[in-house]
Amino acid sequence: MTVATALASTLGPRDKLPLRRDSSSSVDSDDSSNASETPISYATDPNRPKGEPTPRTTKQKVDRRPPSTFYLKPRSEMTLAEKICNLATCPTSMHELKDESIDRGPVPRQPVLSENWYIVKHALVPLAIHQASHYLLPNLKWPFWFAWPFYIAALMHFALGWVARLNRMCVELGTFDEKNIGRDRTPDKSVKHLAAGITAYMIVRTGFTFYLHYSPDISPLTDFTWTYPLRLAAWQVTLDYFFYCYHRASHEVDTLWFIHMHHHTTKHPTAILAILAEEYQEVLEVFLIPLTATLLIPMSFSEMWMTLCYTLYVEILGHSGVRSFFGHPILTAPLEPLGMGLIVEDHDLHHRFGKSGLNYGKQSRVWDRIFGTCGERIETYGM
Repeated sequence: MTVATALASTLGPRDKLPLRRDSSSSVDSDDSSNASETPISYATDPNRPKGEPTPRTTKQKVDRRPPSTFYLKPRSEMTLAEKICNLATCPTSMHELKDESIDRGPVPRQPVLSENWYIVKHALVPLAIHQASHYLLPNLKWPFWFAWPFYIAALMHFALGWVARLNRMCVELGTFDEKNIGRDRTPDKSVKHLAAGITAYMIVRTGFTFYLHYSPDISPLTDFTWTYPLRLAAWQVTLDYFFYCYHRASHEVDTLWFIHMHHHTTKHPTAILAILAEEYQEVLEVFLIPLTATLLIPMSFSEMWMTLCYTLYVEILGHSGVRSFFGHPILTAPLEPLGMGLIVEDHDLHHRFGKSGLNYGKQSRVWDRIFGTCGERIETYGM
């Protein structure tokens, strides 16, 4: 018996309709709700005792977000795509509406130095393993076909560790707009596409790095020069320029909105929904735009690997919704005094704006500030 069938069997004859929406978790729900909107448990914890009321997820009378039930299945019954998406499933409390009486105090600021250390120490691990292999087995150079899968696995490990850490911080610090609505779940209808997008991201982003820069003779830990921090910053701002141009065009030119509209089906995303997109957007954001920046800003293999980790860190962070003054580890400190630093709330508000736009940058607000498309912050206003 599937989960959907099990849930449907608990409803009365009048209610046995396709499982679509969650009105059981709505505030002020009434009997006037359309009968086709059969209740589902949008924020259900699989371990919640039977008979306990479903937590509220939104102030709206009816939660009209697409249903998400795949995570309720036993792992043995999940498809491969469901297992991939379930790796980044958030704690149930992140999806629940928070009470108005909760006072979390001022939005905390994350220390830039410790975040840089977090990225660097994790990014250096695969380089150190690679270097140790060269030292211990000097006649055994890692061929392309061996090194590439190794670094793909290392990038996946880094991403999952970062998502898990962000989820813990979201539970501890809260999320933006949490007194109006909880964070969105991965919709059932998007699971296959999202899993494919995650896989493509890992393969493609590492792939062109290897194609352009890798040599079996490299010495990974000494493959850096003193100018790397400057080139890293330049690469991020260059990437952000091309991203800004495409991103703003896809919002403001009606005929281009189809490229980006699927990504905006989530207004309160979580880290995994950073990659929610159709093929057109994936080709642009995962491949063409970062490739263009890479061709313009010269880097060695190890420098490009470190840059890839920094970029993944920021892209996951920007969709996490964590309630913190949490920005780009390299760019925020020099740019924030100029009003050009990007923090989590900026992109979180971008999703709430929907097609109307504002805050188009994903690494900084340099181009938003120059071209007048910065949105005003709410919970971090004046910080």
